[in-house]
Amino acid sequence: MKNQEEEENRQKMLLAQKREEGKKRRLEQEKANLAARSRDDLRCPIVVIMGHVDTGKTKLLDKIRKTNVQEGEAGGITQQNGAN
Repeated sequence: MKNQEEEENRQKMLLAQKREEGKKRRLEQEKANLAARSRDDLRCPIVVIMGHVDTGKTKLLDKIRKTNVQEGEAGGITQQNGAN
């Protein structure tokens, strides 16, 4: 019984140690990533606008992209992929 308790305690200690080591590695990696970051290395954000018909999705995208896709829509339906 005592051996089982000792083994459980040892397992808990090992688990806690592994968690602490993992946390330390993650923090170090995050610091390294932040240090290596530059303006030229940043990616453009990905934006998803979801909604039902005629809720202003195209108008929002037009404002963000500074375009006027909405003006050229036939029947108010945008059938163009906005990822270009």
